[in-house]
Amino acid sequence: MSLRSTRDDGIEEEYVLLLEEALPKLGLDLHDTVNLGELNGGEQFIGTADVLRMCVERGIDVSEEALEPVEKDAILYGDDPWETARHYYAQIVGHIAVIRARRHADVG
Repeated sequence: MSLRSTRDDGIEEEYVLLLEEALPKLGLDLHDTVNLGELNGGEQFIGTADVLRMCVERGIDVSEEALEPVEKDAILYGDDPWETARHYYAQIVGHIAVIRARRHADVG
């Protein structure tokens, strides 16, 4: 999957790098509606939380370059009035923390 095709598919800018890096590692394609339905016409932040959850479950590392824009977006919505948004953005931040902690443990 190329960066251009992900952007052409309407993926929000902050999620592009994460998806470009994580989906091949997960053996998924952006159009896999079973696992990634929220990225295909749903709420992209929920689909992003799902991708990060799968990375955590499978022990897949993701670069800081890909994580940082996602984390910044999630933090901005920490006090969103919509409870579902707060829930999934909190999951995103939590999954990112686990990925980083594993990376740090592997280095140390």
